[in-house]
Amino acid sequence: MPDAAPDSTPATTPPPAVESTVTPVPAVVPAPVATEPTKADAHAHHNSHAFNFDDLNASHNQPYSAIEWVHGHPALILNAAQYAQVNYASLSHYDQFKTAQPDAGYQIWANEIAAAATYKGPPAAELAKAMTVAREKAWFGALPKPLAFFDHQIFWSTIALILASLLLLVFARRKPDQYKPTGRIQHMIEALVLFVRDDIVRPNIKHHPDVWVPYFGAMFIALLAMNLFGLIPLFGTATGNIAVTSTLALTTAVLMLFMGIKENGPVMFWIKLVPVHWSWHPGNMLLWFFLAFSEILQLVIRPVVLAIRLYANMLAGHSVLLVFATLGFIIYASDQQAIGMATTMGGFGWLLTIPFYALELLVALLQAYIFTLLSAVFIGLCAHPEH
Repeated sequence: MPDAAPDSTPATTPPPAVESTVTPVPAVVPAPVATEPTKADAHAHHNSHAFNFDDLNASHNQPYSAIEWVHGHPALILNAAQYAQVNYASLSHYDQFKTAQPDAGYQIWANEIAAAATYKGPPAAELAKAMTVAREKAWFGALPKPLAFFDHQIFWSTIALILASLLLLVFARRKPDQYKPTGRIQHMIEALVLFVRDDIVRPNIKHHPDVWVPYFGAMFIALLAMNLFGLIPLFGTATGNIAVTSTLALTTAVLMLFMGIKENGPVMFWIKLVPVHWSWHPGNMLLWFFLAFSEILQLVIRPVVLAIRLYANMLAGHSVLLVFATLGFIIYASDQQAIGMATTMGGFGWLLTIPFYALELLVALLQAYIFTLLSAVFIGLCAHPEH
């Protein structure tokens, strides 16, 4: 019995000790494991600024919701709600996110977006906080909701068109008593207008072609201004946005139908589309229906091709320039040990950027000419079919 008593006491006392040490562990350990790595990853994302070509390309050559030359540090947020949705994963890990106090405007804006049936983002309260953090992080803040329709391409191209308009109105405008152009700018602008009149409008518009010169001249100068402005480093071009080129092409499509019906009548316009006369011969009937289907289809295909050609050329050219300009960063991001190769290929990429940049200048001029020329051709064909 004296031996049994000591054996029984150690057997009864350890269980409470085991229970007291084991139970608190699950309550304490998971918290750091679940939160710290995620927060560290978020800070690493913002502090190291690891190069990501897709992010850079999106903020330079795609309709992006902010002017963001350095990823993670927006200069100006154009659409706070959209930007917060795209970058919510990183914005939610800033220290300011926990204490952010959205104003009423941001909260209402977030509620409207979250109420959409297709919305799959964070809750409205969280989205509003992310919008607030993003506005505080931007160099120049964020545009108000009424201006949130801007993306970085349309923003810069709007400035390009404003500058082009001021240039025309201030330096290229003739005085009432002026009969000849004076100065280099007036000579240059009038040379462009004469080029549009003599090489684009008059050969393709048969009746009263000079009436169309202001329209096609404005189209050519606007396209050229937007194309060239997008080649200035850190800026964007609206013609690299399919929505913009589609709108321009849709304008041409409307004028095609309007002028065709105006010049030929609502019935004869559709009849004259077919380049052969109707015949009751079975073979001729089959040919007539085939040509009618082809001609009607071309009324859709022609504007679509206009939009895609201009968009694809601008997007591809700017993307190629960005690839060569950041070639060294791309290599370093894939292998941080290859410093020598990244430096060498980066310098080589900059050398290749020079001829490609010169080529893109030619493409900017050529695409403005092609879009204007084909628009005049298509409108002229509808107004005066050669049958």
